[in-house]
Formats: sequence, C-alpha cells, structure tokens
Amino acid sequence: MNARPSRRLLARLLLGTIVPTVGALVVFGLYAHELARRALEEELSRRLETAAAGAASTILPEQLRALGPGDEGSLTYANVRRRLEAARARLGVRRILAFTPELDARGDTAGALTLGARAYELEADRSEIARAAAGSPAASPLFVGHDGVPYKRAYAAIGERGDVAGLVAVEGNADYPAVLAAFRRSMMLAGIAAAIGVLALTVWSARRISGPVTRLAQAAERLGRGELDAPVPIETRDEIGVLAQTFDETRAALKARDERMQMMLAGIAHEVRNPLGGLELYAGLLRDALGGQPERLEEVRRIEREVGHLKIVVNEFLEFARRPAPHLEAVELGPLCEEVRELTRASSGAAVAVDVPARLRVRADAGQLRRVLLNLARNAAAAARQGRVQLAAVPSETGVRIEVSDDGPGVPVELREQIFTPFFTTREKGTGLGLAFVREIVRDHGGEVTVRDAAGGGSVFSFQLPGVPS
Repeated sequence: MNARPSRRLLARLLLGTIVPTVGALVVFGLYAHELARRALEEELSRRLETAAAGAASTILPEQLRALGPGDEGSLTYANVRRRLEAARARLGVRRILAFTPELDARGDTAGALTLGARAYELEADRSEIARAAAGSPAASPLFVGHDGVPYKRAYAAIGERGDVAGLVAVEGNADYPAVLAAFRRSMMLAGIAAAIGVLALTVWSARRISGPVTRLAQAAERLGRGELDAPVPIETRDEIGVLAQTFDETRAALKARDERMQMMLAGIAHEVRNPLGGLELYAGLLRDALGGQPERLEEVRRIEREVGHLKIVVNEFLEFARRPAPHLEAVELGPLCEEVRELTRASSGAAVAVDVPARLRVRADAGQLRRVLLNLARNAAAAARQGRVQLAAVPSETGVRIEVSDDGPGVPVELREQIFTPFFTTREKGTGLGLAFVREIVRDHGGEVTVRDAAGGGSVFSFQLPGVPS
C-alpha cells in the first residue's frame, strides 16, 4: 500500500468522524438556540402580561366609561393619563395604551393616539385582545417597530369578566435578541473548540489506525512477493494487532514450508545428479566402444542428448531452490546486453539487436539480471519466426524499463499469467521454471514482469528497475 491509499484511508476515517460530529454540533446548536429563544420569549410574555394586569388594576372601569372624544381637558382624562404614566415608569415598559373593546383610544403614554382615536395598529392582535377580554392576560407575537427594534405587547382587561369597560396594552421592547446573540457567539466558540478537539482526536486516532493498517498491507504485499524473512510488525494489542500476529504466523509457516521445499528440491536434484554423472560416463565409454558401428552411434548420441536435457533440468531445479537474495549494485546495461546477445546468438543463431543508451545503469544484482535477460532472450529466439530478437532499455521518471521482444506468434492472452507459474510449459521438453525464475528475480528487485503483443507481431516481455544516475 503506497502513500496515496494510506491518505485515502485517513481521509475516509476523518470524513466518517468529522462530518457526523460537526453535523451533530450544528443540530444541537440550532436546537439549543431555538429552546433559548422560546424560553426568553415566553419569559417576556409572562413579564408583560403581569405588567398589563398591574396597569389595568390602576384604572377604574367607571373612569374609562366616562371618557369620550372632547374630554381631553377633564380631570378624569388627566387622572387616567397620570395613572398610566405612573404604571409605565414603575413597570419599566415602553408604552401603555388604554382603549375600549372597539379599539378606541382612552389614554396613550406615548402620545401617539389622541382621545377617541382608532387604534388600527392593534387590529393584528384581535385574538389576543379577545382572550384578554375573557379574563386571561394575553401576549401578542413578536413584531418589529418602525425603528427596527423587535417589540411585544400584552393585554389585560379593565373590569370584571362579562363587564369589561376597556383594555390595557403594555408594549415592551424584546431585549433578549442581544442575549441570544451572545448565546450564539458562545455556542459558536464552544462548537469550534469542540470541532477542533474532535478533529485533533480523530487525526490522532485515525493515524493510529491507518499507520498500522498501511504497514500491515505493505507486509501482506511482501508476503505476496515471497519475501518471507522480514517479520510482520505487531504494533497494537487490538484487532489489528491480532491480525498482524496472524499474518506473522502465516509468514513463519510459509517460510518454513518454503525452506522444506527448497531442501526437498535440492535433495532430489542432488540424488539425481549423481546417477546422471554415471550415465554420462558410461555413455561416453559406450560411444568409444561402438566407434566402428556408425549405425549404433546415433543411439548413443540420443542417450547423451537426453542425459544433457536431464542435467539442464537438475541445474534449473537447484538454481530455483537455492535462489539467493540479490546483491544490489550499479550495473551498466550496455555491456551486459552485449554479452547476452553473444550468448544467445551462439546458442540459437538468432539475430539479436541491442538498443540501450550509453552509460545507462540500473541498481540490480549483475548475475541475476544476466540470468533474466539470457532466459528471456533465448525464449524470444526460440519463438521468433525469422530469428529477430531485440533487447532495449528506456529511461523513465521512475527508473529504467527493459524490454525483450521477438517477431514470433505471440503469447495468447489466456496464457500470459500461466507462463510464469512454476512447472508450466508449452514446450515438449521444458521444465516450466525459466519464466518463473525470471519473475521471482525481478520481484526480488522490486519490479514486475509483464508481457504484451508487439506492434508488428510477436511478444514483448518488459520490467522496470531502479535507475542509477550516470
């Protein structure tokens, strides 16, 4: 797992934690704000209703009934105005208005309505006025005055239920929006602090999860490549730690089985090699003894060819079983490819072309890389129709890409993965270990062998190795 999937895992963990947390904080903040708003508005309504009832108790019903248009200079009107003003000062409200059930003004501390004038502004509160006339003080919804400030009114009846001479409207400004604004600021600051805290905790937790998971995935990739020596790190005691321990136990079991298989292959090859040496010796003696019988010498040559093939098989088994870890160093590709060309041409007669820039170097084990190129070149020579094989190397941003191509029939798509499997071969006398050996060596160098169709027909085997600056 490289850095990008690790970042994606970290991003998913953060997204899965931060988004719900921020969403919950926002919902909680809105809910708390609405609860506070309603509580403050209800408290203002109760305060104004109490003030309206107190103001109404200072006015006698007879005084209100005695007033009418033209009584502005009467003592009764002056007395009503004085009592309303005294109640307004005592209760600390903005305005107190006395009016009849028909909404005719009978006294206004703000002086906005004259005696007998129609209070049209109260038309919107007909339902609250009706409840107040029935005996229960009632508050109006919040409204915004001409000065842009929110206000609320409360109404109370003057007189007994069923004998209501008029009503009192107490108007007060809603000062709680400032309280709500301060509450919102506090909630926002607390929410931001909580979000930062959750973010920090989430990043810490996510890194504790993504880090071990990333390293566990890297260990799994190494296991997949057959790198069984490095133990799997066990960093935690939770489920990830249990999984890492299981991976490490699997690695140890695979390593033990691999060692047993290598010992078995080496043992079989060793036991077969001794009889082969004897067969080769006796075949030589037989050839000398039959020197005067040409017709029998062909049979001896067949025996020697088969013994030679068996020796090749035994050697490949031994090399595959005893494959050492690569000793990495700077290897110049040009001379190495020239050597491979000469060896391939000598063994197969194929025309091998080399296209490698001068002084192009890679970090590799020279002996193992020579084995890879020689194996691929000989396979290409065997598959080529007109005996044309090319070794090429192209530098790239991430290293050096090495290609071995031929003009043969190509590799069928359905066989492109199987040909790298040990003991799989399409040849009559192949071991099926050559390309498997090639893949293992390239993987030990951190690369991967791929095969594709060549542009003009044939196959292209390619892999990439780290480059070395010239």
